Amino acid sequence: MKKLRLVALLVLALMAVATATLATSAPAASARPIGGPNALLTDPFLQLPTRDSVRVVWFTEFAGSGHSLSYGEGLNRSAAATSSRMSRMFEDGSSRMRERSFTQVTERPVWRHEAIATGLTPGVRVPYVVSSVNDAGSTIRSEQFTMQPLPAANQGWKILLTSDQQNRLMSPANFQKVMETVGQVDAVFLAGDFVDTPHRASEWFDRYDATWLNTPTQMGRPAFPNTRPAFFPAFQGNYQDVFPEFPYRGGEILQNAPLFGSIGNHEAPGRWRPDAPVPVNGAVITANLDFMDGDPQPRWYAELRYEQQKATINPSNDPAIREQWIRNNSYEFTQYFEMWSHPDNGPQGESYYAYRMGDVFLISMNVSRVWRTWNVTENDRGKFTEFRSELNNPDNWGFGDMWFETYGVDSQQYTWLKQVLESPEARSAKYRVVMGHQTMFGLGDNAVPVMADPVALITYGDTEDAQQLTVKWPLSKADWEAKIQPILGSITEVRYKYPVEADVWKNDIEPLLRQHNVQLVHAGHSHVWNRAQIGNLNYIESSNVGNSFGAYFSDNQGVWKVRVPWANSFWQDLASGNPRWNPADYPRTGDAHGRPPIQPTLANPMRLMEGTSRDFPFVDSNNVTAFTIFDTATGKVTSYAFDTRNPGSEVLKFDEFTLASGPAQAPEGRIFLPVVSR
Repeated sequence: MKKLRLVALLVLALMAVATATLATSAPAASARPIGGPNALLTDPFLQLPTRDSVRVVWFTEFAGSGHSLSYGEGLNRSAAATSSRMSRMFEDGSSRMRERSFTQVTERPVWRHEAIATGLTPGVRVPYVVSSVNDAGSTIRSEQFTMQPLPAANQGWKILLTSDQQNRLMSPANFQKVMETVGQVDAVFLAGDFVDTPHRASEWFDRYDATWLNTPTQMGRPAFPNTRPAFFPAFQGNYQDVFPEFPYRGGEILQNAPLFGSIGNHEAPGRWRPDAPVPVNGAVITANLDFMDGDPQPRWYAELRYEQQKATINPSNDPAIREQWIRNNSYEFTQYFEMWSHPDNGPQGESYYAYRMGDVFLISMNVSRVWRTWNVTENDRGKFTEFRSELNNPDNWGFGDMWFETYGVDSQQYTWLKQVLESPEARSAKYRVVMGHQTMFGLGDNAVPVMADPVALITYGDTEDAQQLTVKWPLSKADWEAKIQPILGSITEVRYKYPVEADVWKNDIEPLLRQHNVQLVHAGHSHVWNRAQIGNLNYIESSNVGNSFGAYFSDNQGVWKVRVPWANSFWQDLASGNPRWNPADYPRTGDAHGRPPIQPTLANPMRLMEGTSRDFPFVDSNNVTAFTIFDTATGKVTSYAFDTRNPGSEVLKFDEFTLASGPAQAPEGRIFLPVVSR
């Protein structure tokens, strides 16, 4: 066994040297301009197909004119585009671009153009190009790509299941290998977290840092390990136009396949106060895009604060001013809504939606919550505590792992979900797929705490006569003013807990999905690959397009990793003789509910590519990337792995399972309500 291990390490070392040689000595790809006054900022990409149409979208850095789409055989049909300026595209001191730098939050002009191709036929791909006339009067044309409308019944589609691009190192290799392995996919289901900071334009279009060249490789690591690829260049096969020395160009995917997304925590930037002096934990800082992105508060609290101040904020009682103030003081999905054209048939518009495409009924849920630190020192505003210095200033609270949208049994989203599952479109579909960002099961650090409403335990009063108030967010204005405001000034601790038995997904959503024969739940968030099965309901997290945040696993052969080992203060508290939290609610390894993960069915990437001594039921790697394809013709869900340290290596097909197909059966006498469809 030791000899085999040594051989494996030698192979990895040789692969690393080969990668370094390729990355530093291979001739640079010929770069074409991206953005600026004389080029498109992105290739066109496809959105929202219907039975006979597709929307085509592209971006420029100039207002221009004459933005149009040409399509069909001989490109003999045309459609004019509608254009709009993106309202929140910025750069700041953390932006990394060629020949551009910023010292403060600065607006970056970006225009979005959308044209609709009509009169299309299911199953028939047609060519298209787009063109824009820049402000100097020159016409700029895209290359030629293809599109098709929604599939007919029994027309198979290959759908890429992915998430969490987040400007991660392995994403260009991942998307390139999708194209090289399975060819052109027909759609992309992206379960949230498109980029890290959605208001930073370069993360979408052209992020580049010359210092990446300073570290071309490290032993046993991929080339240029500090690289943070931009979203569109990686997803459109143009990454070497941004970074010619990088060994992977990405995949030409979005130009030919529509993307359907879900809202993740990185689609919900927090309170908007650019360059404002902000009091934080006893100090005053200048807010930037990163700070604001991680600084949301619940919408219900912003609404409460608005009502308390509305005479000053909005003396004319303008509904638009009210709504903008609440968004600016809680969180918003502006970039997500402006960038993508998703179905808007949910009660919150595109926040969550349902859509029938051929044999597949897709439900995209908004099940995200903020990510906060695990640590519990007096200087941590995290999952479990508030800043010690801000205990009596709720305007600086984080409210724990707060939800961006609730979905428990009493929520609007739950009522809608039940309705769409009972619709004829859902019942008659061959496959029902639910997509949502937040991990509903799994081995990643983000699978714990479970998806429970934060329960606040607020200690107040004199030390000798301390009292404790227990509340569950959200609170109404009346309850806040009756319960919280009277104790402000005397609070000595704010603590949050997330009981396993209060898991909203496990208690409310999973039974509903199983009742209606949903076959697949596609999630992300922890940047790993793993899956599980409960009856006919399959869970898969295939978010290993970027660096892994770790899989936390133990069995009778030992421990692989323990959950978030850097959170020393929290784990020390749990291990103490008098823990402030119930250790059973926060397991250090495994799924919180004990769901067993499934071993890959065909091969084991962790053993074969990472050289582990045993097979593991996950891909947890910053070297090996994984991607998953759902083939609706066969019902097979197939996963592949690729070692990014060796560009010339083979892609490994390592897991495959087949969804149980067939329509959902409804209880006799139930009335089914229609879903709005296009």
